[in-house]
Amino acid sequence: MLRVNLPPTGAPVQHLVLPDPLDARTWTVGLGSSDVPFHLACDLLTHSLGGSLEHKYVQFRMDSLGRHEYVNLGDVQGFGTKRDNSEPLPVILEDAVKEIRREKGDEVVVLTASYPDVQVEAEQTPISEDENVLCPSRGLWRNYNVCEDLSLGRTQRVIVSDESTLHTGVEANGIQIFNYLSLIVNCHETSASARPDKYRVGSANPRVIYQPIHELMRATPEHVVTTMDWIQEAVWESLQTGSVAVHCLAGVHRAPTVIVCHYLWRHYKLGHSKVCNDVATIYERLRALRPGVEPLSYLTLIDTYQKYLISKHVK
Repeated sequence: MLRVNLPPTGAPVQHLVLPDPLDARTWTVGLGSSDVPFHLACDLLTHSLGGSLEHKYVQFRMDSLGRHEYVNLGDVQGFGTKRDNSEPLPVILEDAVKEIRREKGDEVVVLTASYPDVQVEAEQTPISEDENVLCPSRGLWRNYNVCEDLSLGRTQRVIVSDESTLHTGVEANGIQIFNYLSLIVNCHETSASARPDKYRVGSANPRVIYQPIHELMRATPEHVVTTMDWIQEAVWESLQTGSVAVHCLAGVHRAPTVIVCHYLWRHYKLGHSKVCNDVATIYERLRALRPGVEPLSYLTLIDTYQKYLISKHVK
């Protein structure tokens, strides 16, 4: 059973419960200590989300490449009022929601459903008061993690994040390390499809690389290794002067693919023998740091890239 926690706005709506995400009749809305059928709380939900439900979406699952799939709350509202309507809700694909966000801007609200019994908070113990200010622990609007074994210094961190955290803004989420970003790697969309106000990273003015990793699944091995080499060179160069944030939408499939490849690039290309080169172990580390990380079908890309690195750099 999926659940969507709503940001605190002072409105009484606290969460949505989705027993069957595609059956609007099963949806309920959490009001204080009780849940009521969705169609009985539409007005309160509209108020809580700041307007019509027409451009409000819930991400409820991903496909085999980690691309997100959504349902529209306007559709849930329309279907839910017809209590005998067993027709499944339309599924809206990631690219369609991105296009709507480009057109409608802040009218569009995207919420994420998750299983409430899954631990989503990672342990990230601050080493000092200064460190806690620079890289505060995960929490509301702070869905990110620092890969310490890839970082070079206090303000030279490798960060894996979801997109929302990079959009929320340093003033709201308090992640001061974002002020030191020299590079952002966007792993899920092209530059042409990105919103101009996507990143709110304080005083930083980072370079941005746009490379939808799922598109590499259709590419030739030559294109895969050329593209990944280009990204890893840029990450390493940018780490010399600042921090690097790698993100997709949720930061659990496509962005970790690039992070895993950076481990391999550092090990083979730079000869950093202490940097792990065992893919299964790297994923265990990332999963311990960031619950939800899974390779999915991207293991084929990683395998292609690792074989290339071995053939080129191991004598």
